[in-house]
Amino acid sequence: MKQKEIYDEMIDLLKSLGYKIRKENGNFEGGACILRDEKIIILNKTLPIELHLSILSNVISEYSDKIFIRPKIREFIEKQIERSNLKPIEIVVKETGENDGSKSHT
Repeated sequence: MKQKEIYDEMIDLLKSLGYKIRKENGNFEGGACILRDEKIIILNKTLPIELHLSILSNVISEYSDKIFIRPKIREFIEKQIERSNLKPIEIVVKETGENDGSKSHT
């Protein structure tokens, strides 16, 4: 499978999980967040597709035991996680209004 095909399939999978995907310019690599109950993945559009695939793999790996992922995509994700020695991400939601101004939930 070509990288663009893997990328497109990962984007479709993440959209089916309720994520909005944004490509922006800036001084960042990218990642996932929840903003006002909206799941968002931001990718730096100036960076190569390999880095985008790494970021998307990390997000999808959080769901790997809960959803069907085509074998070729699952294999790619597992290799990406292994290669980068990343642990699957933990999504943290912060709310304002407490004494210190923030409250974390997982």
